[in-house]
Amino acid sequence: MIRYVSQKQLPLEGFDTPPGMILDPTNRWVKLRDCIPWDELSESYYKTLCSNLGRPAKDARIVIGAVIIKHK
Repeated sequence: MIRYVSQKQLPLEGFDTPPGMILDPTNRWVKLRDCIPWDELSESYYKTLCSNLGRPAKDARIVIGAVIIKHK
């Protein structure tokens, strides 16, 4: 089962974070986030999954992000 909503990225100013946690716009991971074509990668990822059987799939950003972190 696939539940996908386009992941157009919120600007850092619009991202609701817990008090005291501020995302630094110069952080390498924050910069990398803006360079990745999430919707195109998600489309490729979800093509390999069955859309109506099984448990809901993990969000593509989580899976793709984990692979990127692993390789970095």
